[in-house]
Amino acid sequence: MSARDEEDSLTVAVPEPLTAFASQLRSYGSCPSLSTPRERAQSPTHLLASFLMASPASAELEESSLVATEAADLEIEQAPTDATSLAGETIEVEGESDDEEEAKDSPLEKMVTMLANNRSLSPLVDRLLHQRVAANRLAQYPLLEALSQNGRYAAVGFLGAYLVVTIVIWIPLWLLAQLITEGGVYLLILTSIVYGGRCLLRLLAFPGTNVRVYGEIETEFAKYSCRMLEGAAGAVEDFAKSICAAGSKSKAGRILGDDSGWEITDVPATHKRLMVYKDRVLGVYWEVLHCLLEEGGRGFDPSPMGDTNGSSDRNGFYRLGENISACKDTCKRNLCCERKDTAERSSGDIEGVDMPRSPISGSLGDKRALSNYANNPLVGDIGNMGNLTAQARSDGREMYTLLTMLLIDLSALESSSSNILRVMEDKGQLKNATASPETMQHATKLMQHTRELRELISRIKLSSETDNDTEDEAQQDEEAEMGAEAVRNRLEEQGTAAASSSAMGVVWSALQAFANMIDPPPHKSIFGLDVIRGTFLTRYRGARQFWVKRNSGGGKLDVILIPSPKDDEKSASAESLVPLSPRKGREDVKTLVPERDVKVDPKRKAVLYCNPNAGLVEVATGMGLIGGNVHKDGDDDEADPTCWTELYIENGYDVYLFNYAGYGRSYGGGAWNEITTEYSHGVLGVLKRVLFSTFLAFKPSSESLKADAATVAQHIADVIGVDELILHGESIGGMAAAGAARVLTTNATAATPKPSTLLICDRTFSNLEAVAQRLVGQWTGNAIRLLTPSWSTDVARDFLAAKCPKIVGQDAADEIIHDYSSLKVGLSFAGELTKGQTKNVGWMMSPPVEIRLADVDNVSIANSRIAGNGFQVKSPPTWPADKRLTWSEAYHFAACVKRIGKLATIAKKQMQRLEESVLASGEAEGIELLYSSDQSPPSLGNRESASLQTRSRKTLIKLWSSLACCDGLCGHPLGHAVKEGFDCTVAWLCCAVVFGGQVLAEKAEKRWDEGAMAGDSRVFLSEDFDSRPKGYEWDEDDLTKHPVPIPELIASLKEMSANKNALSEVESELSYVIGMLEYVVARLTSKENSALSSKRRNGQEDEPGVISTGCFLNLHCGHNNQYSTEEREKLLALIRRAGRDR
Repeated sequence: MSARDEEDSLTVAVPEPLTAFASQLRSYGSCPSLSTPRERAQSPTHLLASFLMASPASAELEESSLVATEAADLEIEQAPTDATSLAGETIEVEGESDDEEEAKDSPLEKMVTMLANNRSLSPLVDRLLHQRVAANRLAQYPLLEALSQNGRYAAVGFLGAYLVVTIVIWIPLWLLAQLITEGGVYLLILTSIVYGGRCLLRLLAFPGTNVRVYGEIETEFAKYSCRMLEGAAGAVEDFAKSICAAGSKSKAGRILGDDSGWEITDVPATHKRLMVYKDRVLGVYWEVLHCLLEEGGRGFDPSPMGDTNGSSDRNGFYRLGENISACKDTCKRNLCCERKDTAERSSGDIEGVDMPRSPISGSLGDKRALSNYANNPLVGDIGNMGNLTAQARSDGREMYTLLTMLLIDLSALESSSSNILRVMEDKGQLKNATASPETMQHATKLMQHTRELRELISRIKLSSETDNDTEDEAQQDEEAEMGAEAVRNRLEEQGTAAASSSAMGVVWSALQAFANMIDPPPHKSIFGLDVIRGTFLTRYRGARQFWVKRNSGGGKLDVILIPSPKDDEKSASAESLVPLSPRKGREDVKTLVPERDVKVDPKRKAVLYCNPNAGLVEVATGMGLIGGNVHKDGDDDEADPTCWTELYIENGYDVYLFNYAGYGRSYGGGAWNEITTEYSHGVLGVLKRVLFSTFLAFKPSSESLKADAATVAQHIADVIGVDELILHGESIGGMAAAGAARVLTTNATAATPKPSTLLICDRTFSNLEAVAQRLVGQWTGNAIRLLTPSWSTDVARDFLAAKCPKIVGQDAADEIIHDYSSLKVGLSFAGELTKGQTKNVGWMMSPPVEIRLADVDNVSIANSRIAGNGFQVKSPPTWPADKRLTWSEAYHFAACVKRIGKLATIAKKQMQRLEESVLASGEAEGIELLYSSDQSPPSLGNRESASLQTRSRKTLIKLWSSLACCDGLCGHPLGHAVKEGFDCTVAWLCCAVVFGGQVLAEKAEKRWDEGAMAGDSRVFLSEDFDSRPKGYEWDEDDLTKHPVPIPELIASLKEMSANKNALSEVESELSYVIGMLEYVVARLTSKENSALSSKRRNGQEDEPGVISTGCFLNLHCGHNNQYSTEEREKLLALIRRAGRDR
């Protein structure tokens, strides 16, 4: 035999052990326990065999084996058949058999054979083969994939990374170690990590302190203001053109450059539109800019005219009843007061033109008096235009000058065209009216100033627009898009878009925020927070600003009062006497106390609204010029409130808004934290700001937020004086409101009584760590505690400690605050399981070890590895023997429901695979096929067993479909909680027993009122559990199901449990679930729970020793959206009930 023939013969013998082993694995994978070919094909041993046979080495061996076999066969046919040749060939083959035996005895062969034959290791092999590793994700990162496939690129990449680390990190640290020692470097690195972590946490928890948020607000308001001013310029120009049409047609054509288009009959329409823009746009911006630029931001002093304390420092801008000469000393442009026809004119006025008289509502002493342009007078400290760029200041001054000339020209035009305006209602006389040459001259000048204003607006608009802006956005409705809800949602979307584009985008956004925090940039637009604040105050009658000194740590809080317009009789008392700005060079005016003989409303009501974490006073009611109650149209009376302020003032409550220290102009610490100086450029200015921001600047915390809310609440109660006070906190504002309510109610004594207080925690959390765990990961809870050991964000503790009526509103579908980290869940845990303890409530919790092992092994708890032979099946609690649930009972319920859902999911997947095999087999529709197409038909016994197994799977799927839709009365159905985890299922159960009774009481109250039932006869019925709308059956299908009431579910489960053969796997679990749901129904429908639920809904305090969890308001509005009309009515009803019983 030739050398090539010997090589070929050896090639034939090598792959036989590998092929034989793969055949063994495949035969093991085709065991009878695996019912379908698909299951056998997906078994771990079959996958391993396929992998071995499909590997490149085995493929080469199989190919070479085929070639060698064909060559050997050909050689046998052509070779001689003598005994010697045959003997030699036989010996050669025997030598190959010896090699096979040696290969079978190899360690690799033994190990693989052991894995194939050992059934106990099969699950481990299966898990290892299906385990995803980091290499599976390389395809998502092209750079890493290229490095892993190319050794040269990987070497260059690692070398470049090494050089960067050495040059950028190691060498600077080595040089630094020569100065401060190695230990000092380690201490510096640790300090930097802690400081950076605290800064990042503060940016996430208190985004309202970030300068970037201010910039986004200013950019949006600048765009809106430019659109409104453009509309005003167009209204002025249209009015001027329609007035010019009263002249001769040829003359008007020469002036306007067009001989057609406008007629004298257009004057009424253009004048009506002009009046709206004149008062609401031009007048508002002029008044605000005048106050900020000419008066240093000092608004009208509401103290009595005869009072000499600080009277010399009052702003002459709003001295509506004083003479013209005094006005000229304050305002050089003669636009700030009423003019008489006989008054002197300054040199800046148009020759021979008087300023028109503007309507003034009320007298000077009346707090409802309006400005010349029918806006609310600016009262208090409006701002100082500090921290602006030079270009922004220049734009502001130019804008003020143009508005001044525009209003002068407009007043002159109205005065000269009085003969036309007087006959606007009479069309006959209007057609005969003519415009004088003086009127045409004023109209021409007015249109010239209008064009100059538009040029300025275009320049400001270009500086505020971004690349993502489109022309369509500029044409959006000016009024609707700048409401409080729209502004909040837009800022939320912008923050999300900036951080969600890519990983580098997140890093870049974080670096920009950090840079802005340590070196705040100047404001680039004249339409900043000061202008927003001024326009905000002009929209509400009686609105004013005042400062409140912080009780601890120093500093002052920026507070705004918006009184209710419904009762005008309570004016000119303590409400209108508020302190002025604490500006340098100005004496503080003490808050005046109302005289004894002043008649005060016997029941004054107020609301202190605590902003969410990204909220500011300036945008609490939106950023538009339309709205408020100054210019109230007839159509506005039926419009829904657009913010909390409008809702409360329409219902007779004065609203107090404030910025926490560190937000807006409010500051803590020393006076150096107040922004009073202009922005300084250069390296020295940057160094000064960085050092100040790092070491001296006030930094807000959870304690400072609660202290600020308590300070303002005490000021309202002690200094201003109210009879009823509502503390309404939204999101993180709920933490501030709960802390303030605790301080205000627990410190009240007989000597120092406090007003009747109502606490409303609106869509807030149990503690901040729980929110972070659900959003980021479980590790963040301890990380926050480590970085901020002095913070206390336990809202549930303060809520329970407050001794007043309380309302907690929560939306289970909140996209920011996870339902199981909400205040609702924290209170339910405290009221049911922890005996009032609130530490770490809402945190992610692990179930007991026996439940975890049973879940991993996919067996019942009784069959888990840790249960043992002495394990006894738990019995569900019973009412009234068990007044409270225990941890073990709650977790056992969660485990039972989880096992039913898990087995039902497996059964559903098996049914889907069976259906796929039926479709693949080509069987006729409607014929049940119990075997795959590659199998022979089973016997009669096997067919009956398979049919029973199919029915069992269908019953289990139906069971879980009903159980998953169980209505928990307080939010999500049971299936959603099971999907979230064991701890979420426990929270679902606690919420149902703690707050479910109040949901039932809300539905039963109508029946109680109609039947005039006594307290003892007021019980809940099964129909009270049903929250489904009428005709819900028509809306349901396979994908859409309404929550199933618990009593109806219990009846359905009992009916299915009668078929024990079909549900033998979950018999004990189903029995426990039914028992627990029966306990919930019995407890909620008891007279004891009925009385307690009604008492809490009426705002009555619980008995001593009872954990007061307050009244629950179930919401469906999301996190940043306004309440629906129905939800607002429910809240107002609860407020009225609480006020009625106080």
